Amino acid sequence: MNPATDSSMKTADQRQGRLALAFQEMLTAVVRLRAGRQIVNDAELFRNQVRASLRAADQEARALAYTEEDIRLAIFAVVAFLDETILNLQSPAFADWVRKPMQEELFGRHTAGEIFFDNVQRLMGRRETPELADVLEVYQICLLLGFAGKYSIVGRGELRAVTGAVEDKIKRIRAPRAEISPAWRLPGVQAVGTVGDVWTMRLQWAAGICAGLVLLLFVLYKVLLSSGLSSLKAMVR
Repeated sequence: MNPATDSSMKTADQRQGRLALAFQEMLTAVVRLRAGRQIVNDAELFRNQVRASLRAADQEARALAYTEEDIRLAIFAVVAFLDETILNLQSPAFADWVRKPMQEELFGRHTAGEIFFDNVQRLMGRRETPELADVLEVYQICLLLGFAGKYSIVGRGELRAVTGAVEDKIKRIRAPRAEISPAWRLPGVQAVGTVGDVWTMRLQWAAGICAGLVLLLFVLYKVLLSSGLSSLKAMVR
């Protein structure tokens, strides 16, 4: 194998899932809003905090050598999830936000609920690379945390199908690479792991799913921890 290629593969493996982790602060805030665990009285202050969080995520992703396009696609997914959450809150504090959502400020769009899935469709047609899996993972996490977009009223079956297709794509990209081609094996040498490793492969797939949901569990953990601390403070008082 070419040393440069080997080095790039190692880099991709080392940063697997790091793109999604760059947005953990923003995703945590959205989950808290959806769960009613975060009350916002000053929408402009909250908007400034969102800007700062997205800038930090952008810088972290750039430091990890993700392309500008992939970072932009990931930011769009998180912003779409945020805007949908705020619109569904129907809170008077966010009246101005409804008139100018974050998607308009950053992308000049008002139809993120549709564009989100247009992006997914284009990503699904891209060449399968570790970077693609990382971008899709951001979209997958938003879907798993409740983003519905254009499927929010009808089409839940289609939404599940999209979520499943994204999951399958990520698993396929991150699956262990196949063993050496049978054409290159020495005569009389049996292929290793073609039949007996069926369960091993299933376990590897399960591990991949677990890895993909690590951020989801982390977000929920932070929400529950924060809730528990708030309750404890109330009891002390």
